[in-house]
Amino acid sequence: MASIEKHGPSWRVIWRYQGQKQRTTWATLDVAEEAKAIVEGYRGNRTAEQVYIDMGVLTPEVPVPTTPTYREWAEKWLGSKTRISPGSRARYKQQFRDHIFPTFGDTPIGDITTIAVGTWVNDLRAVMGSPKTVTRYYSAMFAPMKAAADQGIIPVNPCKATDFKRDQRADDDTGEHKAVYFTPHQFEQLRAAFPERWRVLLDTLVETGVRWGEVTALAKMHLVAPTKRTAARVRVWRAWKRGEGGQRYLGTTKGRAKRSLPIGRDLYDALAALVDGQPDDTLIFRRADGRELDYSDMYNDVWMPSLIAARRCATHPPAPRGEQLAGATGRCRDYGGTRDSGEPCGARVRPGTTRCPSHYGPARNAVSMCGCDGVLVIDQPASWHDLRHTCAAWLFSDPRMTPLMISRRLGHATLATTSDIYGDLMPDLEESAVDAIADARKSAQGTRGKGARRKR
Repeated sequence: MASIEKHGPSWRVIWRYQGQKQRTTWATLDVAEEAKAIVEGYRGNRTAEQVYIDMGVLTPEVPVPTTPTYREWAEKWLGSKTRISPGSRARYKQQFRDHIFPTFGDTPIGDITTIAVGTWVNDLRAVMGSPKTVTRYYSAMFAPMKAAADQGIIPVNPCKATDFKRDQRADDDTGEHKAVYFTPHQFEQLRAAFPERWRVLLDTLVETGVRWGEVTALAKMHLVAPTKRTAARVRVWRAWKRGEGGQRYLGTTKGRAKRSLPIGRDLYDALAALVDGQPDDTLIFRRADGRELDYSDMYNDVWMPSLIAARRCATHPPAPRGEQLAGATGRCRDYGGTRDSGEPCGARVRPGTTRCPSHYGPARNAVSMCGCDGVLVIDQPASWHDLRHTCAAWLFSDPRMTPLMISRRLGHATLATTSDIYGDLMPDLEESAVDAIADARKSAQGTRGKGARRKR
């Protein structure tokens, strides 16, 4: 970035700033190297006069322009945003308050360096561990600094100059992406374990790839009946959001990616049956009282029990806690029984066993390890969102589907987002590119020389 060259009895430090050559001259090599370190510490974003000032050999005649502190600028930037939801605004405030302002809040944005940002990221990793969580805070730090650079308040965004990669760290180049991709057979095993009432919800998630907030916002008015010339469709035009106070409301989809998705006739008929005879604004998937579904409730009360049931074998059930013991009395803790927190359980044992009723038999989340036919086998926990990942995996496995078509169906703002999330599903497409080029060359070789006339 900066270089040192001998110039007569002195030494010059040379670099470029905003396209213009800068140079400072020093009496000794040691001093020149110190000046060079300053230039590179600012990644070249320093004039020769500023370097002389930094080295203490020049006093500025006018005050050096100051920049607002990060706190002042971030609050001003957030207040100017006109196209973010109340929930997003609340998350920015929380991120600034908890992990950005304590480090950079009182620092002028012009004094924030790439080294400082990189050090802060590493400190976050030590506290949080999760690369995805670190990425969210980095993105919150990045956005106001980008706006400051775009408006010329600072020469460059110091966050952009770091070597940070989304959801990744140097010793884990695959990031934290641990999606579960169900095979069609595994999905049917999972579906069979679900209550009949919720199977259409599973079908909708895996066939459309919509997000949880989108599928639970679908209403009767979003169903488009098939015609002789067109397939049935579902309009994904809205999603559940959270306001600054945590209340839920219906807003636009993520990235404002409204889309109208073709669906199969069987799925359309199943969805239409759920709202038959109901007003147009009736939610397709709803509680008994008609209100929207809550993710946590559905995860704990429906998803997890069904997933565990699919992973248990009737012939080889999970090992039970406790055992039958004639004449056993007393407390669960007397025989080693503990609560989920690990504390000894003081409940009375079930007569003739060594555990209380709550702790007798397999643990709540225990699954069979036999691998028998009919038992769902997956190597990591799964959630509702993994049905969206599964939909993407099935689409990528079909040669008729292009990444752009898949990106649009999933509602990603850009194709780059699809590539970042599902890049591990694309190697076959990359290999197909080799075959495509080879086929094109072969077709040309078969016609080489044809149609060309030699001038006489």
